[in-house]
Amino acid sequence: MIRILKSLAQWAAGYDSGLKWNEEDKLKADMMNRPERWTSVTVEQVRGKCRELKMRPNDIETIVGFLERRKQSRRFNVRSTYRDFRF
Repeated sequence: MIRILKSLAQWAAGYDSGLKWNEEDKLKADMMNRPERWTSVTVEQVRGKCRELKMRPNDIETIVGFLERRKQSRRFNVRSTYRDFRF
């Protein structure tokens, strides 16, 4: 999970506007395709790690929002290009 957040932070740092839709889709796909990876992780842990990685507040809230939704057993609409993506 830390490796994934580091990758997202690096990608987002390369843009003026933060995470792009395709990076968000990659994360959503991984959360759905590898639920065991995200089960034991808390929202607070993810938020703290994102802050530590100096991510933008909007990106942090996006990532945390995805995790919260997934923990509620909600599914995501992921574009077909990334539907089977796993980090």
